[in-house]
Amino acid sequence: MITPLARLFFSNRIRQIEKFNTSATEIQKDELQNLITEARRTDFGKEYRFNEISSYQQFAERVPEQSYEQIQGYVERMLKAEPDVLWPGLVKWFAQSSGTTDAKSKFIPVSEESYRSMHIKGGADTIAMYLHLNPKSKFFSGRSLAVGAGETSLNEYGLHIGMLSGMLNERMNPFVKMVRVPKHETCMIGDFTEKMDKMIPEIISKNVVSFSGIPSWYQILFSHITEVTGKSDLSEIWPNMELFIHGGVSFDPYRELFVKMFPSKKLNFLEVFNASEGFFSMQNDFSDPGMLLMLDYGTFYEFVDIDNENTAPIPLWEVKVGKSYAMVISNNSGLWRYNIGDVVTFTSVNPYKIVISGRTKHFLNLCGEELMVGNADAAITGAAEACGVHVLNYTATVVPPTEHEKARHQWLIEFKEPPSDPVRFQKTLDKLLCDQNSDYESKRKKNVALEMPEVVIARQNLFIDWLVKHGKTGGQQKIPRLQQKRDIMDDLLSMN
Repeated sequence: MITPLARLFFSNRIRQIEKFNTSATEIQKDELQNLITEARRTDFGKEYRFNEISSYQQFAERVPEQSYEQIQGYVERMLKAEPDVLWPGLVKWFAQSSGTTDAKSKFIPVSEESYRSMHIKGGADTIAMYLHLNPKSKFFSGRSLAVGAGETSLNEYGLHIGMLSGMLNERMNPFVKMVRVPKHETCMIGDFTEKMDKMIPEIISKNVVSFSGIPSWYQILFSHITEVTGKSDLSEIWPNMELFIHGGVSFDPYRELFVKMFPSKKLNFLEVFNASEGFFSMQNDFSDPGMLLMLDYGTFYEFVDIDNENTAPIPLWEVKVGKSYAMVISNNSGLWRYNIGDVVTFTSVNPYKIVISGRTKHFLNLCGEELMVGNADAAITGAAEACGVHVLNYTATVVPPTEHEKARHQWLIEFKEPPSDPVRFQKTLDKLLCDQNSDYESKRKKNVALEMPEVVIARQNLFIDWLVKHGKTGGQQKIPRLQQKRDIMDDLLSMN
């Protein structure tokens, strides 16, 4: 009975979201003007004379594109409880970088306004969208499973620092806590192995209907559950499971694995784009991987052509279908023209829909091949399918040329079961990478610049063990898919 009432409650919001089709430009211009007006008395607003800005053109001319290094000084002042720096008032919460860009930690301010208008609203809209897409849903008939991250800590100024997922768990609405499993105390355990052992007895007896988070963590959790219970079909444990809300990494390498874990065919998959910097998009069609860009969350979007990074950012209304762009945001946490490091490709402009195609700093480029994460994900998925194996996790890096050897890429891949013919998998992966990326293909032709990629088979749970070793056990933590530097790969190989 609750689910039909919830669907009715959310119906008005769905009608608002449908206006994104016809009023995107107006909505985005209003968002920008509201942000400028709110922040005009901040130190940043005074520095760039926000009180004189009345158009996007003036904003773009006056405020430079920013990297974290360029806003770090402002953030350090905010971390000392200084108010009115990038955003009005005192910002008390900071999401710590998951480490997928630079090695050093980053601290992203999360204001009260952004917490409500992005993260809370984004979660509610995801449920609203799902109920709209699945009229037969019984979503509120059971519990929702979330792995979560450890609790936040207080710095010397009394400000909260931690992973975004831990922050959201810590500030969770009491009603939401009632329908979530495991218990809040279990969710806040920092060590994943300890958390997993504690949560399994709590969750296998509950009527779980949905789960959300990064696929790799659930793959480990569910594999452990099959060992504990002896049931490979998780539909026997949770017969009413109907939804996995996922994000953070490409789902393609995991999809078939989860389908096999829940063979009842009731399970739906819905991708969202939620990061420390904000909640940006969600699928609005199960059959379309493109995610609808959410336009009224207190975020103004700009985009930089990834093929020509020297060009200036452009507003949403100037993007083109099929083009890949680095995403630049201005939001109500005080991030101004901030390049978040994600590369997106537009699949539609009516409405505006994107897929995540890589990271600005996550690619392999030894000799002009410019291999992006999207290329790697597609090739890995295709090679696994062709060779009849399941890839659980992977990372790749570069092996520079030596006096006697040309350069090559090195792949470390964890399989559910290793391929019976590793050489076939290696050659299939190489061929599909050529199919995905013409620059890579040209460098591989006759081994002109790149040798055949090296494939190293990872032992079971290597990636999780590495994360645990380095204290990266939060729900958002993951090892970069592609890395120009060898530090992480060499550490992983030493543990293999």
